Amino acid sequence: MFFKKKSNHLIGLDLGSHTIKFCELVEKKKNWVLKKFGMKPIPRELIQEGLIREPDALSKEIDFLLKKHNVTERNVAISVSGFSVIVKRITMNQMTEAELQSRINYEAEQYIPFDINDVNLDFQIMGPNEGNTNKMDIVLVAAKKDMVLDYVSMLKSIGLNAAVIDVDCFTLQNIFTHNYEDTDIIALIDIGASKTIINIVQRDKTLFLKDFSMGGDLFTEDIINRVDCNTEEAEEMKYSGESDIISLEDFLDVKTSTLTYWVSEFRRALDAYLSDNPEKLISKVLVSGGSNNIDGLLQLMTNELSIPVEQLNPFQTFQVSSTDFESDFITSVTPQACVCMGLGIRRAGDK
Repeated sequence: MFFKKKSNHLIGLDLGSHTIKFCELVEKKKNWVLKKFGMKPIPRELIQEGLIREPDALSKEIDFLLKKHNVTERNVAISVSGFSVIVKRITMNQMTEAELQSRINYEAEQYIPFDINDVNLDFQIMGPNEGNTNKMDIVLVAAKKDMVLDYVSMLKSIGLNAAVIDVDCFTLQNIFTHNYEDTDIIALIDIGASKTIINIVQRDKTLFLKDFSMGGDLFTEDIINRVDCNTEEAEEMKYSGESDIISLEDFLDVKTSTLTYWVSEFRRALDAYLSDNPEKLISKVLVSGGSNNIDGLLQLMTNELSIPVEQLNPFQTFQVSSTDFESDFITSVTPQACVCMGLGIRRAGDK
């Protein structure tokens, strides 16, 4: 979004707080092909709240992953998130894109809680405002320059060029529109380790955006608070539901409490959208992110939200060779692959 590149081809590189993922996609005449995919867990202290805390250690993790899979492409697409990134849907008077470009700094100042000189700005015009055709809706994006520079410099240290820098919520929308033909209103909910993103869309149009500092880490912390165990033991319990150091009854009590809180926050966000758009009903929720692997979460969401809930499948329309990738592997990585795949379909010159 903020940077462009000379060569068209690139690698999608998703730098999560717990896991880094990459994909290499090849565009052919009739379809896209998944050429390479890999992922690797990383220490939790390397990236926190979207900020790189230990660049040298992180660059070594990335370099190891790419070399392991014999990746030679040097151009990468990454996405950023966290408190240093602001994404807002706003309404402004109608004007041309050129006029908006010349005014964007002035217009953005009232919406961005940072010094305007300290951020990279971008925008996307969504079209005329439905309530007032003299106005238009745009999505405004601002990312702090020092945070972006940290990513660019870290990648450069291992010979990688940050050819495209996007935002997580838009990469999810990209992979959704690439794989699904729905024209209905869909809520995309990505539940990561430390954050959750809700993007309500109708095809390529963003209708509502919301993010929370809430994710799988909250469940892990709740287990640790209930049981005398370390982070690794709590993580294993979170997904397996089995342990010798906590009874099944106590585990289910923690799990029910945590997941119920998550879903109540999702419900609150969807209600906020519906209060402003009572006639634009959500037809389906598509969920992504590693934390949606927690058993029972999707069913609880379906019950409590009263909307069909499914897992977002980023590989749905891609050609995936059974020789190169076992079906069980693709199934297991599907929840975590959405941002990475959304980055992988980006190309030079994209807006």
